[in-house]
Amino acid sequence: MSSLRRALLVAGKTKINLENCHFITGINYNGLSVKQLQELRGILRENTNTKLLVAKNTLVYKALEGTKWESLKPCMKGMNAWIFVQSEDIPAALKTFINFQKEKKLFDNNLGGAVFEEKLYAPQDYKVIETMPSRSDVYNMMLGSLHWPALDLVNTLQAPPASENETVASVS
Repeated sequence: MSSLRRALLVAGKTKINLENCHFITGINYNGLSVKQLQELRGILRENTNTKLLVAKNTLVYKALEGTKWESLKPCMKGMNAWIFVQSEDIPAALKTFINFQKEKKLFDNNLGGAVFEEKLYAPQDYKVIETMPSRSDVYNMMLGSLHWPALDLVNTLQAPPASENETVASVS
């Protein structure tokens, strides 16, 4: 396969991965074996609907140019593999990678910068993203907070009318 054809293939894969992407980050893959990369790719895909792409930074940047992910450019240094989180459960994807990293003792293969909602995050900002609740958790919290006042209102409306003596006794 010619290098031009391979470059077009990588650019196409990157564009496809961007379609339903919610979060992109790079990892330094220097020193990772092919077997470890395949294992990580499988774990990410299986657990969190996340794609791992090993590609040259220039090819990835060409695919990101003109998109909301373009702010990732400063992070395109060194040997990177790119993680495309395609679900809204971003903390789970990050935890999956971090657990893999700890399990395999890959402390040189850290996460690089990331883009989430068109904002560039440095690696030290990941704690904010890791602890962020998923969208479904936020919806559950909102529904829970709406549930109890509504339930109290229904109970009040459905309660039998109090007799005049009980009402006077409770007021005094």
